[in-house]
Amino acid sequence: MALSGAPTRELSSGYQATTRVVATPFGNVVVKTPHRGVLPGLWRYFLRREGSIYKQLGGIAGIPRAYGLVDNEALVLEYIAGPSLRERDSRLTDRERFYARLLDTIQSMHKAGVAHGDLKRKDNVIVGAGEQPYLIDFGIACRRDPRGGVWNRWRFAMFVQLDLNAWLKLKYRRRVDPVAEPGVWSPADAALYRPLMIEPLARAVRVSWRILTLRSPRKR
Repeated sequence: MALSGAPTRELSSGYQATTRVVATPFGNVVVKTPHRGVLPGLWRYFLRREGSIYKQLGGIAGIPRAYGLVDNEALVLEYIAGPSLRERDSRLTDRERFYARLLDTIQSMHKAGVAHGDLKRKDNVIVGAGEQPYLIDFGIACRRDPRGGVWNRWRFAMFVQLDLNAWLKLKYRRRVDPVAEPGVWSPADAALYRPLMIEPLARAVRVSWRILTLRSPRKR
């Protein structure tokens, strides 16, 4: 796929890569190009890893397709036309259906051996055609590794629960204390929740990291 000279539009520029929409004869695609400044080899590694995660999740509804690497460094992905959940959440026409679909995608992703880890960030959920949710940005995702031992099992289980707790926060538009506020969640939703002592720390690290890396949201 020749991308040089094709019309482009920047979506975002994060700590590891710049993301653009590129027009091709076959339609628009998303291209993530690693930064060439400090530690370029590390950013290329992370993009290759992210590409392999997209491949691992291929065929799951709500996961963009990965088309591979260009010049062994730029990751090419399916372009999902639509706003982020941050932009559309208050204007969803059927919230229950949307969040049921989103939960299906999350649980299918977990069964395939991947946990996202950053779903509280609404920019990582795209509202596609027909209000189909799509997950993007697997830069910090955790994979289940049968050879990873106790550490990998613990870390993967923690990331799975982080995803489910994030889904609850997104659906109900805030963090809910089930002890102080019984009955806010439906019984089925409440059954998904497990408190994690690491969440406040993860929240602080996530915010600090975005500030330090000047991470910007997906632009439309």
